Amino acid sequence: MKVVYASTPEQEDHIGELVQHLLTNILPYYFTDKEIENLESQLSLHTGAVHDTFTVYNGTLKEAFHIISCLQAIIAVIETIQDEGIKLKHRELYKRNVNMLRDFGFSFPFAIEQFTQQSKNPTMLSKFIRASNQFLV
Repeated sequence: MKVVYASTPEQEDHIGELVQHLLTNILPYYFTDKEIENLESQLSLHTGAVHDTFTVYNGTLKEAFHIISCLQAIIAVIETIQDEGIKLKHRELYKRNVNMLRDFGFSFPFAIEQFTQQSKNPTMLSKFIRASNQFLV
C-alpha cells in the first residue's frame, strides 16, 4: 500500500489558469480561432484512465506540481524566444517539458518553431484574446 497526497484545490485552479493563459495570451497570436477551437479539447487533462505506456494525471500533489512546472517552463520558453530567438537550450527545455506533460495525459501538440516572431498571426483578432477592459466585451 502506498500513501499519496492529493493535489490542493489551489493547484488545480492554477493548472486551469495556466491553460487559460495559453489559450488567451499566447495561442491567439500564432493560430487562427478555428485552429485553437480544434486544439482546445487537447489542452485539457485526462484523468482516471491509464493509457498504454503513459502514466495519466491522477490528481496527486506531486503530479500537479510537475504539470504546473511544465506549463510555466513552456510559457517562459515561448516568451523568451521572442527576444532571443530559438537556441539549443530552448529546444531542449521545451521538448523535455512537452514530453513530461504528455506522460501525464496532457497534449501540447505544437513545435517550438510555431512560436517564432515570423509565425505570428498578422491579424491578431481573436475571440480568445482577453479584452483590455470590461467595456470592450
